[in-house]
Amino acid sequence: MEKAQTNGDFQGFVALHYDAWFSDKNNVLEYSFFKDYVVDNQGPALEVGCGTGRMLLSFVQEGMDVDGVDYSEDMLKVCQSKADRLGLVPTLYHQSMQQLDLPRKYHTIFIPGNTFNLLFDRGDAMEALRRLHRHLVVGGQLVLTLIVPRKQILNEQSDIWGLIAEVQREDKATIRLSERVVLDYWEQLKTNYNKYEVFIEGTLVEVYEDTIQMRWFYQFEFELMLKAAEFKNIQFTYAQGNRSYMSISACK
Repeated sequence: MEKAQTNGDFQGFVALHYDAWFSDKNNVLEYSFFKDYVVDNQGPALEVGCGTGRMLLSFVQEGMDVDGVDYSEDMLKVCQSKADRLGLVPTLYHQSMQQLDLPRKYHTIFIPGNTFNLLFDRGDAMEALRRLHRHLVVGGQLVLTLIVPRKQILNEQSDIWGLIAEVQREDKATIRLSERVVLDYWEQLKTNYNKYEVFIEGTLVEVYEDTIQMRWFYQFEFELMLKAAEFKNIQFTYAQGNRSYMSISACK
C-alpha cells in the first residue's frame, strides 16, 4: 500500500483530485456571486487562488478578461490541462498573495472560498492586502470570502476524525476524505489533518495525508486590517442564519 504526506501545499494527489470535492451546485452559486462583481465593475479582473480553474475557466469561456494566480504549481498544471482540452487560453501566474507582482492592474480582484484564510501568518496576511490594493485601479474593488470555524468552536470534541466525503474516480476507485480539526482559540488558528484513502474493489491501496493550517478573522479585526492597507468603502455580509461564512468587499 502506498502512503504519502504533504503539508498544505496543494500539490500532487491533492491537486489532481481537488475538483472532486465540489458539487456543480456550489460551483454555480459561487461563480454567480463573483461574476456579478466582475460584470458590474467592468474591465479586467483577477482571481486569486484560481487553483484548477474551477471558476476561472467559466469566466474565460464567457469571453471575460479574467486572469488567474495561484501558489500551487500542480494546481495550475491541472488548470492548464483543462483549458487545453476546452481550447481556452487563460492567463495564469504562479505567485503567492504576499508576493504578488503582476504586470497590470485590475478593476476587480476576487478571492473565493477560504483561500485568504490559508495565510495563517499575520504578517503575510497584511502584506497580501497591501499587494492586492496595489494591483487595483483607483476605484477598483476587492471581493473575498472568509470562513470562521463556528461549528468546531462550539463543539468541544473537535479533535476527532470524521468522514467528510466519498467520491468515485473515473477508474472506479473510491476515495474517502476524512478530517481531524484542532483549534488554537487564542491565536485563531485551525489545523486540518486530512486523510485521503483510495479503495479498489473494497481494498485500501493508497493513503495520502495532508496538513493545512488556517487562520480565522473576525469582522472588526479584518476591517482594521483593510483600513491599514488603505482600503475604503468596506462592507461585510453574512449568509442568512450562518455567521461562519462572511463576504467582504472593499475599494481602492
